Amino acid sequence: MDRKAWIVIIACSFGLYFWLDSQKKYQKEFAKQQPTLETKSEGEQEEADSIISGASDDDSKSTEFLEKTVSLKNDAIELIFTNDGGGIKEANMLNHYVYSENKALEKGLEESPRIVLNSGIKHPIGALSGGRDNYKNLEYEILEQEEGRIVLKAITAEKLEVTKLFTLTKSDELGKGHIVNMTLQMRYLGEEGNVSLNDYYIFTGASGKLDAGNSGDIYTGLEYLSDGDDEFRNLSYLKKDKDDIQGKELLERLQWLGVSNQFFSTNIYLKNEYESKIWASRYDDGSEGDVRVISALGLPQNVTLGPSEFKSWQYEIYLGPKDYQTLKLLEGDRSKIVGFDRMPIFGFVAQPFAVLLSLLMNWLYGFFGNYGWSIISITIIMRLAIWPVTAKGTRAMKKMGKLAPMMQEIKEKHKDDPQKMQKETMSLYRDYGVNPIGGCLPLLLQMPIFIGYFAMLRAAVELRHEPWLVWVTDLSLPDTITHVGGFPINILPLLMGITMMMQMRMTPQTAGPNQKQMQIIMTIMPIFITVICYNFASALALYWTAGNIFSIGQTWVTKKFGKDVELKKIDRTIQKPGLGAPNQQKKSKKSAPIRTGGGRRKKK
Repeated sequence: MDRKAWIVIIACSFGLYFWLDSQKKYQKEFAKQQPTLETKSEGEQEEADSIISGASDDDSKSTEFLEKTVSLKNDAIELIFTNDGGGIKEANMLNHYVYSENKALEKGLEESPRIVLNSGIKHPIGALSGGRDNYKNLEYEILEQEEGRIVLKAITAEKLEVTKLFTLTKSDELGKGHIVNMTLQMRYLGEEGNVSLNDYYIFTGASGKLDAGNSGDIYTGLEYLSDGDDEFRNLSYLKKDKDDIQGKELLERLQWLGVSNQFFSTNIYLKNEYESKIWASRYDDGSEGDVRVISALGLPQNVTLGPSEFKSWQYEIYLGPKDYQTLKLLEGDRSKIVGFDRMPIFGFVAQPFAVLLSLLMNWLYGFFGNYGWSIISITIIMRLAIWPVTAKGTRAMKKMGKLAPMMQEIKEKHKDDPQKMQKETMSLYRDYGVNPIGGCLPLLLQMPIFIGYFAMLRAAVELRHEPWLVWVTDLSLPDTITHVGGFPINILPLLMGITMMMQMRMTPQTAGPNQKQMQIIMTIMPIFITVICYNFASALALYWTAGNIFSIGQTWVTKKFGKDVELKKIDRTIQKPGLGAPNQQKKSKKSAPIRTGGGRRKKK
């Protein structure tokens, strides 16, 4: 290509990068601030609470109300319960931190703060709601409190007695200590009439984005499983204010509902599925880039209580990391919370490969003790498995390359007749036994694996704060070593682009009428992919770079030790006999005159 073409390509690539980067303007400022996941001071919390409560709340608390909190704790999680709303005010992840150790030191912190779920919002998980952004704000009495168990009770303005029993599981049980069992009982204390429960919801809590560079709008949102289908509504979708998130649409066989970001989820599972409504919305406390998703799960529809009548329901609340190995053991298809199938396209293809690769990655981690080397090992295993197909595709591309002079001749001869050119080209392929799509087979085979690998790596909570080499301290984040004029310098994506370009140059080029256009595309592709993936997790760049290096080595071995491809024209002049040919030959032999001996009879 000439100099102008290169200038246009480079300019377009950088333009694309800065456009994508402009969508995340808040990240740089957000990274400098203390995480909003930390508990606010008492004064700040009171100020925030006064703003959050809003006019839509059913403010039935007395002026003498005093908030009380109770803590339940195991080896994995610490839950702070409150009598203000009767639920889980905060869930502290004891084994998960906002920053890696190195990042915390860079910020001048002796220790990173822990991940806190449902932070930055007043209303507790399990609180009763009367509709979208409408909370009952009930005063609860703490009836019982013992190890791993708490009972709360309140009475609504409609004379409904609400009793909640929370039981925290242990770290050696299913869910690894991240599950809280909740029993909700509602009794009507009135002496006459009936009370409908159609407009009662259980608040599922709030979820916000993680630290800068780790999670965005597309990973943070509402998730639910209804009638066997997993649905996810991210923060961008919630801006559209659709009917299905306003408590208007009935969901059949609803199994669970929750809010999550890229790596953590708060999820309420119905032990007995029922038809219900849900609501969800964006919650912004006023600070830039600090938007959360909130939601609530409706009680069963068409339920009414008469005097002294009561109903109860049982739920499991999962508060913790979106770890596939943990969630796959739980009932209700809760492994779908991980979101392997939430790719923009081909999600159904990604799911099975992502599951297998996740299992393989964790199995290899047991050998290496490092996820970086596990990712490289998986890459080598996959490339070795498809080596025969890749070698076959390379031979097909070499044959296509040797056809280039003849194809160019056809192109010049029939440049004014595209149909004739196409016909002669296909005839040339047949004459020399060349499959024009043979070189694409390796790419087609790798695509579903790559999509599954991408889906797995972007959702693998195991990679958070996991180092590889000296400069790679967190495989779930870009491997930024410094900034130049505000521009991040990420090593692995640059290596990925360079090795991809080397691989493209070593790959045999196919011949054809569009050969020049294909060469331009092959030149642009490494730059385009590098720009798109520049700020992706370093685990993905590591996988792609390792794959490129393996392909370069594979191509070198093939050229060094492989046999050269011979281009032979297939001889089609020898016709194979038809199905009836042998019988016809037999018949002709029988009908021929048979000579028994002697010469021709002489005439007398």
